[in-house]
Amino acid sequence: GWEPTGRAGLVLDAGQVRLRAAAYLGWRLPTLNELYRPFRVGADATAANAALRPETMRGAETGFDWEPAEGLLLRATLFENRLTDAIANVTLGAGPGVFPGVGFVAAGGAYRQRLNVGAVRSRGVELDAAWRSGDWSLTASYALADARIRSGGAAAALDGLRPAQVPRHLASATIGWRGLSATLRHVSAQFEDDGNTRRLAAATTLDAVARIPLSSAVSVVARAENLGNARVEAAISGTGVIERAAPRTLWIGISYRD
Repeated sequence: GWEPTGRAGLVLDAGQVRLRAAAYLGWRLPTLNELYRPFRVGADATAANAALRPETMRGAETGFDWEPAEGLLLRATLFENRLTDAIANVTLGAGPGVFPGVGFVAAGGAYRQRLNVGAVRSRGVELDAAWRSGDWSLTASYALADARIRSGGAAAALDGLRPAQVPRHLASATIGWRGLSATLRHVSAQFEDDGNTRRLAAATTLDAVARIPLSSAVSVVARAENLGNARVEAAISGTGVIERAAPRTLWIGISYRD
């Protein structure tokens, strides 16, 4: 078979302000893992599905770029997308029991299968700002995404819920001076599972980078990730075990430029 993909855009330059709009089509084939490879995470087991159909996407966006002063750029974008036949891990049963494609699932575990749900509708706004003056720079971004599932059939229970691991709010800000920079990031709470019953807490992290030149060719590079050692929840199992993302991590290295 075949699926169309394409994008058309329009930009109107009005001096300090540029108005823009775009519409697009896209699609994605199921991966070999989704088609043929079952997997387990803790007590949860997810079956593959060789009958998956490709995902197709239609979307549109509009926005503006504004340069109110030298070195300052502000951007705003409104968007709406519809992902049809979205591939999701859909909960179909709970352990203990034996289920097709995965075998035995223990008590407390969930049995899921990769299925095409009707559609995922996502609309929201993206805001960006960038400023530079001499050795100083500052960038900031914010994204609001209201994503909802629209489905029936085997996935009817998901209708109106949020897709798994899709936060509603994302924000970041980076300040830099010469070879030094610090980045603050925030991710709002999100659901780990398709049924929106396991909630991953919001998290705010701070990263920092320092590049110290020793000569024209050699620099020492130090990097800190999650400097405040914030708790970042990555997954929650059916038995309540919480998997954490990386804690405070420090790196140091040498950079050589010929």
